[in-house]
Amino acid sequence: MIERIYHWLSGYVEFRVEGDGARLFTMAAKRGMGLWGFGRSEGKAVARVKPGGYKRLRPLFRRCGSSGRITRKRGLPFQFMRLWARKGLILGAFLGIALFRFLSGFVWGVSVSGIEDLLPSQVLEAAMEGGVYVGADRESMRAGNPEGIIQTLLPELSWVSVNTDGCFAEVAVKEGTKKPEIEDKEELSNIVALRAGKIVKIEAREGRPEVKLGEPVTPGQLLIAGLYEEELDPWGSRTEPYRRAGAARGSVIAETVREFTVQVSGTIEEPVETGRRSSLWLEVLGVRVPLGLTAKSQGDMRVWYDRWQANVLGTPLPITVERRTEAFLEIGKRALNEEELKAAALRKLREAQRTELPKGSSVKEEELEFYFSDGLCILSARCRCWEEIGLVQKILVE
Repeated sequence: MIERIYHWLSGYVEFRVEGDGARLFTMAAKRGMGLWGFGRSEGKAVARVKPGGYKRLRPLFRRCGSSGRITRKRGLPFQFMRLWARKGLILGAFLGIALFRFLSGFVWGVSVSGIEDLLPSQVLEAAMEGGVYVGADRESMRAGNPEGIIQTLLPELSWVSVNTDGCFAEVAVKEGTKKPEIEDKEELSNIVALRAGKIVKIEAREGRPEVKLGEPVTPGQLLIAGLYEEELDPWGSRTEPYRRAGAARGSVIAETVREFTVQVSGTIEEPVETGRRSSLWLEVLGVRVPLGLTAKSQGDMRVWYDRWQANVLGTPLPITVERRTEAFLEIGKRALNEEELKAAALRKLREAQRTELPKGSSVKEEELEFYFSDGLCILSARCRCWEEIGLVQKILVE
């Protein structure tokens, strides 16, 4: 094995003898010429010799009345000569290696994992401030403490780690849990009704319920008492009633009736498209280059982007072509038909319901009446709602 490696590194030629091969090999051995790989091919003697040794065999060929023909050239020197004849191939190989080494020093893609409430864009923006973005230098990224910067910009995160896999970076995060509000156990309070309704659900975590399911209540009526005295059982053994003085905590859901009235105009102002303009951009490793002339846009417009990212064998590359399209707009007036007026009034009614009803409320039933007058649409709604009516009322003790 070592001998084969040595012959390949030094190179050799394989030749075939036309004539008396035995005499040629004997004369070469007497002169100390190293031949090996003896054999026969097509009835002719075959041997191998170093490239420089073949020239020394030419006088022996003439003395023996024979001739030689080189059949193969093998080894590192001949491989190098073949490559050297194609200098562009060698230069391209060196340039390819240099380009690979250069590009592998940058981040080609950034992903986010572990988020629940936050948006990926929020984490990516914070990561960009920390030096983690497409096109960032990998060495300087690691030296800049990106985890600390991200956690400073997003204090709701309890843990951040930036992991690299080749030319790709992953921002792994874990969101912290919000601290519960500390309740004041020393305060004295009751829960009273904020508005009239019929009780459909009552849950007293602290205190004693003073109303029952299905019972109608009026505004200001006591729902859950935080300060009360136990009623003694006349047949019991206790002579002193239990007294409680503390904060009332709980939830009271009631069925209420609400009325809403909204109105919308019969004409609306809306943007009208008057023209478009597109521009192309090439983004490589975070560097944007315009593909053509660009001009500064002025006035009202609607803008959207179309992006095409290079992909090789399922792996996205940091090479993106982006088309920016601008639609120029002018404000114009348009009259709404009856169906459009009703739809606009319904949207405004839903906004009013979301604003006025407490969080977690629901509308179970509603009666709608539409009126049209002087180019206006008036919508009156009578709604049956389930909503939280409990209001904590503190008890002041002097």
